[in-house]
Amino acid sequence: MPVDHPVKTYCELLAEAMGKLGRPCHVTGEDLRKFLVEAGFEDVTIYTTKQPWGPWPKEKTIKQIGAMTLLVSEAGMAAYGMAAFTRVLGMSKEEADRRFKEAFRAVKDKRYHIYNYL
Repeated sequence: MPVDHPVKTYCELLAEAMGKLGRPCHVTGEDLRKFLVEAGFEDVTIYTTKQPWGPWPKEKTIKQIGAMTLLVSEAGMAAYGMAAFTRVLGMSKEEADRRFKEAFRAVKDKRYHIYNYL
């Protein structure tokens, strides 16, 4: 993925804003395991899996997950990012909206198989 890819930029901006708020959004499975153990849970096992951002996978179940992720990403990007981008990073509403639209357009671009780990 190019360094200036709109989805990468969106994720980096969101991480920057959340970091400024003391609420990091990039939490690993090991972080979650540690939090659960500290909360008193025992024998915690973490399983990670890819979550595609579109219906590009060949396996039917994963393809359906990707299709659902694509559906929620348009509204979800704005829902997660608007306050962070405007209040924390100081963007105008128009600039933030432009970033969300660019990122969503990029998610739909079939040249890129975008995913994250859960």
